[in-house]
Amino acid sequence: MKKDLNKLWVWVLMACVAVEVEAAGRHLSTAPIKWFDPDNRSIAQPKVIKRNLIWDMVDHSFVYPMTKKLDLGRSARRVGNILNIAPSRQADNINVLDEVPNSSWYTNRHFLVRMDAVALAKGPGHAHPDTSGSWEIISGKFEGQAPEFTIRDAKEDVYFLKFDPKDYEELATTAEVVSTKILYAAGYHVPQNSVVFFRAEWLTIGPEAEVVDDEGRRRSMTDADLQNVLSSIEKQANGDIRCLASKRLTGIPLGVFDFHSRRKDDPNDRVKHQHRRELRGLRAISSWINDVDRRAANTLNMFVTDEQGRQYIKHYLIDMDATLGSRSVRPHTPKSGNEYFVDFRYIVPSVLGLGLYRKAWEDAKPIHFPSIGYLESDVFSPRRWVTNYPNPAFQRCTNRDGYWGAKIAMAFSDADLAAIVKTGHLSDKKAEERLIRLLIARRDKVGDYWFRRINPLDRFWIDRRGLHFEDLAIVGNLATEAETRYFYQFLSRDGKAQGAVRQLDTSGHIPIPRDLPDGQYYGIEIRTVRSGWADKYVRVYFFVWNVGLYQIVRVDRQE
Repeated sequence: MKKDLNKLWVWVLMACVAVEVEAAGRHLSTAPIKWFDPDNRSIAQPKVIKRNLIWDMVDHSFVYPMTKKLDLGRSARRVGNILNIAPSRQADNINVLDEVPNSSWYTNRHFLVRMDAVALAKGPGHAHPDTSGSWEIISGKFEGQAPEFTIRDAKEDVYFLKFDPKDYEELATTAEVVSTKILYAAGYHVPQNSVVFFRAEWLTIGPEAEVVDDEGRRRSMTDADLQNVLSSIEKQANGDIRCLASKRLTGIPLGVFDFHSRRKDDPNDRVKHQHRRELRGLRAISSWINDVDRRAANTLNMFVTDEQGRQYIKHYLIDMDATLGSRSVRPHTPKSGNEYFVDFRYIVPSVLGLGLYRKAWEDAKPIHFPSIGYLESDVFSPRRWVTNYPNPAFQRCTNRDGYWGAKIAMAFSDADLAAIVKTGHLSDKKAEERLIRLLIARRDKVGDYWFRRINPLDRFWIDRRGLHFEDLAIVGNLATEAETRYFYQFLSRDGKAQGAVRQLDTSGHIPIPRDLPDGQYYGIEIRTVRSGWADKYVRVYFFVWNVGLYQIVRVDRQE
């Protein structure tokens, strides 16, 4: 039996290696680059998926970790990774440039096409209910520390209103607005969220609004109920009430999506979610904004009808009020982002340590501003950062996935972040400045960690002078030109070396020999040498149409 198991492991590892060999010889083509995934074909309306929040926590804390251990294929690949004889499984939905095509999941924005300060501040759109008439309460959650209203304005638009808990004014509303704008610019589909100020007298009670009494029975909401709820909400000095307004998404809600598997009743859902680059790479972006509650419960599938009449599922990230330093109704604890709620990696050392085993995050930093909550950049580690519950896609994040997410984070300049943070309407200027500094520091840590693991050359373009690129580490001020050298070598179409290794001169581009035959594919392998950085190559393949006319057809990054 043991001998048979050994054979099985060897067979699985050989299969992993075979995938790498096949990938290395992948067909090169001058066909247009795939920048759109046609997953918007019309489908019949699928059923609503309801997710029990308690089961969601149990599933990700206990069931998923156990099934992961029993996955022989993944375990074998993991052993192969450690022994350096099998590659990590890469994302399934990337194009030949190692980028993510636009789809019902994702739209390329700020990294590929820079957004100005106005567009960054606008995000997916402003969520400002119409003030020409009353705001009719049609439903809500009126109990607990942070009540929520669902209102309909005079234009018949529906909004969800969320409020900050007492003692932590501006905390959750700022976090949700700022993170919404960041995630939108990063490329994700998110709701329109804005900080809004209104007067209590604008609210009216609709006939369908109900509350739950002390005995758990539902009854119609009364004005006394409304006044009781409003009394728990802190008011501004001028009597205004601050809230987050979230405009209801267009379409029919179908429930959540998981970060693993596929939705079987959606023919457009062809890629297992744990193998989608935009979900894997979200780990790097989420670590930056401390989006620790990024799980199925905080996603939403919408059945939409587009301008061409096509009906399909569009996938959204929602509920960003547990990001940055906010835990929705209170600040995060120091543990947030450093350990899972149930983290078997640390339980045994903590028990056996008898109190002597201390973790870096246990020396809590002070909360300087209640409106920011608990957010720090000193202990923060992009390598160690985790969500509250294991996220299957995040755990599949490879170096290439992490690099993709990190370069999106690094695309936000200091000025970009200042423009976004301003939309959070923090009343204390010093709190606003501190939040900007923390986002900058955490962004740079994310970039530094992932850029050191992958050769961070990007934004390639080619002309008659040769191949040009940007070194994102230098662009992001994570490295200097003085400490950097580039070496390159030409390759045949199948990746075999042609000619000597050369060091790039000060021209800033790699010249292409003018005697290369027309109608052939070639590659250029570039290595970036910096002390303390991984020695990884990036290969750029191109086609020669004629002298001086070239076309980039593929980019390969060494994992």
